[in-house]
Amino acid sequence: MSMKGLAAVFLCPALGLALAASVQAAGMKGPTGGVLLTVAGNVAHINRPAYDEKRDVFFKYHEQEFEKAFAFDRAMLEGLGVVEVRIEYPGWDGPKNLSGPRLADVLKAAGCGNGPIVTLALDGFATEISAAGVAAHDWVLSTRADGRPHGIGDRAPLWLVFDPPGERPATAEEESMWPWSLFYIRCG
Repeated sequence: MSMKGLAAVFLCPALGLALAASVQAAGMKGPTGGVLLTVAGNVAHINRPAYDEKRDVFFKYHEQEFEKAFAFDRAMLEGLGVVEVRIEYPGWDGPKNLSGPRLADVLKAAGCGNGPIVTLALDGFATEISAAGVAAHDWVLSTRADGRPHGIGDRAPLWLVFDPPGERPATAEEESMWPWSLFYIRCG
């Protein structure tokens, strides 16, 4: 057997053990369903391989490469706890009950530091939220609206929102801060 083959024999199990230890450290198993969200960058917990140009074609399309990442399916996200916010906005067909885990819990599960985050939507829309901005609101990573999973064309797979303070509709400025069709977060 070549040295390259020997290295693969010994390196692959070691990599698998390291990956399993990292996932175990996060207190979560890896995704068993379709991945809705990948959190990458400055993360302490890893449950998926680094970016691979041939396998990660959608990340390649969006020019996103990473060494460390944590992937979530719907069950993993909702397993972090589900909170519900009722949001009203002028022009909508009525208030929406949006539910999903708190962003803080998602970031904690991935082992993100306390820096800024960048969100990326399916259409390439990106937002940067400072650490102060993350801390300023009780952000919810909505997986559902009115009890139903977000569908394609309906802000799927995820919609990052916060409940506006007071009993009032959201302002245009607040609504513009809520990225939808999210699939990726980069921790700074």
